[in-house]
Amino acid sequence: MPSRRQPTAADRRFRKLPTLSDHGPIERWQHAGRLLEPTERAGVLAARVIEENMLDILLERGWISARQQEAALLLRLDFHRAGLAARVGGSYSPTRQDFSLFSGWDERTEREELAYQRWRGALAVLPVAQRNLIIATACQEEMPHLLQAPALREACDALANFYRIPLSEAVRP
Repeated sequence: MPSRRQPTAADRRFRKLPTLSDHGPIERWQHAGRLLEPTERAGVLAARVIEENMLDILLERGWISARQQEAALLLRLDFHRAGLAARVGGSYSPTRQDFSLFSGWDERTEREELAYQRWRGALAVLPVAQRNLIIATACQEEMPHLLQAPALREACDALANFYRIPLSEAVRP
């Protein structure tokens, strides 16, 4: 006999209309908050991601400023462009498709090499403890401890100076 039990969401906001809302796969919501919004079809709710990554969460909580977030996002962009991120699937780089005894896996394209040099240069302006903190937070999506917030702000300010991000009118005291 088939079960008549309806699936229920862990989030109480989704228990309002569990049969009329589209949550998507659970993998989509592992690290992000969600918000129900009405769609064009009457009575159907769809979930929307509120924050995209850890830096958005830190900005919303007031741990970092918009300038500091932009600097950390540039470091993250160089991290991904250099091909340093862990991959589950393959790479789009043509030099990494197959292994050769002469070239191996370590060859980078010019674009990847420039991004890698920028990433290394940005980390060179930071002390070692701040390097580990900014890599864990910006590149590997780990939540820092509250006591690490001042060091994180200092690291992001140093990165903003490295990437030459100007102070906006809202950030100046």
